[in-house]
This record gives sequence, structure tokens and C-alpha cells, in this order.
Amino acid sequence: MTKDNGGQRFRLPAWLRLAVVAVVAVVAVTVAVVVLVQVTKADPITASPAAPPVSLADRLPGAGKAGLPGPGGDPDRKTLVLYDDGRKKDGSVSPPEEVRTAEAYAMFTANLVSRGTAWELRPAADYRPRQADTFQAVVYVGSVSDAALPKAFLNDVAAARVPVVWIGANIWQLRADAGWRAEGYRGDNPTTVTYKGTPLRRDPRSGTGVVAIDVRDRARVQILAEASVPGGKPSPWAVRSGQLTYVAEVPYAYAGAQDRYLAAADILLGVLSPQAPDRHRALIRLEDVGPRTKPEELRRVTDFLVQEKIPFSLAVYPYYSDPQGRANDGVPASARLVDSPELVAVLKEAVQAGATLVMHGYSHQSDSGPNPYDAVSASDFEFYKSSVDGAGAVRLDGPMPEDSAQWFDDRIATGLGEFRRVGLPEPTMFEFPHYGGSAVDYQRVTEIFQARYDRGSYYAGFCPGGRCGSTATATAEQVYGQFFPYPVRDVYGANVVPENIGNVAPVAFNQHDSRTAVDMLADAQSALVVRDNVASFFYHPFLGEGGLRDLVNSLRALGYRFAKPTEILDG
Repeated sequence: MTKDNGGQRFRLPAWLRLAVVAVVAVVAVTVAVVVLVQVTKADPITASPAAPPVSLADRLPGAGKAGLPGPGGDPDRKTLVLYDDGRKKDGSVSPPEEVRTAEAYAMFTANLVSRGTAWELRPAADYRPRQADTFQAVVYVGSVSDAALPKAFLNDVAAARVPVVWIGANIWQLRADAGWRAEGYRGDNPTTVTYKGTPLRRDPRSGTGVVAIDVRDRARVQILAEASVPGGKPSPWAVRSGQLTYVAEVPYAYAGAQDRYLAAADILLGVLSPQAPDRHRALIRLEDVGPRTKPEELRRVTDFLVQEKIPFSLAVYPYYSDPQGRANDGVPASARLVDSPELVAVLKEAVQAGATLVMHGYSHQSDSGPNPYDAVSASDFEFYKSSVDGAGAVRLDGPMPEDSAQWFDDRIATGLGEFRRVGLPEPTMFEFPHYGGSAVDYQRVTEIFQARYDRGSYYAGFCPGGRCGSTATATAEQVYGQFFPYPVRDVYGANVVPENIGNVAPVAFNQHDSRTAVDMLADAQSALVVRDNVASFFYHPFLGEGGLRDLVNSLRALGYRFAKPTEILDG
């Protein structure tokens, strides 16, 4: 089961079914006899012994590094990504939480930039004269008001020789005649950003503020997007003049589906990769397939997709565990793929027909106890600690107590051994259960798998001074989720196959509303504003093939073409 860190989804916990001790009264003439019928506890259902672990040594000797371009990006082009590190014009320093948020926004931006070019991440306050001349583009993320911006940077932007994208605050420090002028922050709180004729949401809780843009020379200025409040007159939200493109806010806070974030992602791609094709592809991932999945349910769905010649992926965890018997009438149960030959046969047929296997963790749960629900596979987190708070919301509490690179490797090596033992290909893509893992775990995935297939979790402190890869300074106090409208190579150095329109969730639970196919299709339609986008969703086989058929046909009607994840990674 998957989730993201904003509009994410969790599966409902398995219902607890109680065994009952029956008391039966039998009356015979003058004597009343009470007979106690005792239900003895059944023996646990135990899995076969674990498969021999696969060696992970030198599995990916050419593992990706942060800063390299992602799928479709141009390795001969490089973008300088500048951000606020908390230093301000008056010599003061922003509060730590604001500094960490600024770093997170910088990571988000670098992730998006990778779709077009390679990148280098640096604090704006460290900019050197003419540094921009050694890059093919510059992106500045202004998230700290009145940040210290070197005069050399402002002068180079004013006389830019390469494309510059300025996002958010501090534009008033730039003294240049661009045909428009920043007028401070708007007094209202826009709820809609219209881009390419499509209204996109802007959550009024974002709190980042939108800069007012006064366009003075319409012959020189292209208005890319406009922001508005209900009943109000639209005004510029993004503009372009010469080499400078300006976006009037940092669009990451409260960014969900159908959000103005899509406009910013497309604007970046258009500047950094103007030759990107106008195409729209779709991905299907069948979710939470494990040793206790009913083979007949999976077969009905895979047969439909194969018959329709629709590429798809299978997210498989190879070990099922229910240590407390919460989904098995109180009887502890476990199973491995080797214990489910009928399921393995379905998986093999699907793979032979072209399906892609994705490793969805090892057990998709934690044997140490509820995490946060019931410790049953496909219900709980595996690589991150979680709980349900007093308001019923799922809370991320930090790395697992045993978390380490070796612990992660042991689970992955044994899991890959389970695939090998039953004759299935070892997956080359990985999906974190519930999209949750520590920075250490994310870094290890990059060194073991060719790609991740999920939404990412990112940690403040992972890129100190712009140099990404510091798991020692990454803090679990601020974890941020990001979804992508196209494939990227993120700050972990991993190629990421996106998932971005969610799944069908018939029932509301925790902090999440119910979700229908209509909701998913609305998200896919809004995402069409992004050139060369991917509309990617996951689907649980137990829902049957009927709902999936409707989703497939509707996405095709919107103009999407279904593809394999490997095709997405090819650019």
C-alpha cells in the first residue's frame, strides 16, 4: 500500500476477529448439566525457511549521483540552483525551522530541474561574479524574505546571458528594466492559478504569500499564468521578459493534485528543456501483491491488461507476516512466495507477457508491533516508524529503532532471494511501503536498484551547503513529500518513476478522504498542462477489473498512451 506525505493514502487496518468460547447448557429431566466447550488456540501458520540472501556487493557499480540529469535530461547542459540558507541582508540569520524549509524547497527544485539538465546546488549568498556564465541556466528559489543576495548575483541576473528562473521572494532586490515590476506581496490570498487556460488550485493555507506583479510593457512581457480569488480579476502569477522568467511564489507548500505546482514544474521544463516533446503517457501499477494475495483476483486483472495490450507493473512484497494473527482469527501466520505456487504461476505468466516486477519492500510491515495499525503485511509501514495520534491522523515518528544501512541491506537481500528461489526475475525497481523510509534507506536504494517507483520523502539537513548525501545531518524532525509530473533523478541520485494521481480508496480513513476514479481522472486532466507528463496510478487487484477498465478507457480518451516504466526511464 502506498502513501505520499500530503495527499497520501494508507490502507485501513485489518479487522480484528475474535474467537468465542461457547457455554452450552444441557437440561436432562431433573439434572442440569453445564458443558464448557473450550476452543483451543490453533498452531501458527508458519512460512517456509527464508531463501538464501542475494549478494548486494557491487550490484550497481555505476549508481547515480545527485546532480546528474534524470530521464530525458541533457547531460551536456547544467543548471545552477541557488537558494536561501538563512543569511539575511541585515546580518541576522533566520530561525532553524525556516532554514530547514528553505533547504527542502531547494531540494524540490533540484529534483524538478533534473528533468531537463544536470544541476549544482549552492547557497545564493555564496554566489561569485560571473559564476552563471559557466552554466546553461540559473534557478533561484527565494524562500527567505530579505535574504542576503550578493551584488554580483543581482548584476549578473540583470544582464543575464543564460536563462534565469526566479521563484518567490526578494525580486525587489533586482534593479532591472524588464517591462514589469514587483509591487510587494498581494493583499489578497489567491485560490486559483490559471495556466494554459486550465484553472489550478492554490490552497489558501500555503501561507507563502504571492508577489504582486505590475506589467508595464506588454510588448516585452509574456504573462505565463494568472492568479485570482473568487469573483476577483486575474493578475499575473508568472511572467517572462528576455532571459528572465519569474514565478510569484514558491509553489511547494500544500501542493496537492491539480495544484499550481504543475504550472511551475512545466515552466521549469520549458525553460531548461525547450525541445521537450508534447506527449502524455500513463502508468499502471498493481499494488500490494504478496504471498496471501488471491491468485484468481490477480489473474482477472492481469488477463484484462494483457488482452488489451496495456503495459503494467506488479508491486510485490515476497514475505507475508501477521505475527499477532490480527487478520487470521487470532492465529499468527506467515508465508513466502514459495508457499504460494498458484500465485507465482500468475506472476510468471504476467512477466512473460511483459509486466514489470517492482519490489514493494520485504514484508510491508514491522514484526516489532503495530506500525501504525496491526503489524499485518500490506497494512503497515516497514522502514519508518509511525503512529495514530489522538485526532486519528497518521503521524511519522522517525526511523525504525533498528534502522541502518546493514539492516536495510539484509531485508532487501533476503527479499531478492525469495524472487530468485521461485524463478521470478529479481526486480530492478523499488517502492517503499507507504513511501516511507529514512534518508539512509533512500540512499541505499540508489546503490541497489536502477530506479524507485514512488513519491519521495526528503529530509532537511540532507544537502548541507548544497552538497547532497549527508545522512548524518538529515533530520527526521522535518520530512517532506514530493510527487513528480515527470521522471526525475532526485537528490538521492535515484531515477524516479513517478506516481502522481493516487488510487481508488472507497472509504475515508484517518486524515484522508475517500477517493474515486472520477477524482483520479480530474487530476490526470489537470496534469495535461505539463508538457511530456506522466499520469501514474496504482490499483489494488481485489477491486476487480471493471473499475480498472473504466480508468484505462477514460485516460485514453484524455489523450494518454500507456507505457512501461522502462520506457519512462529511457526519456
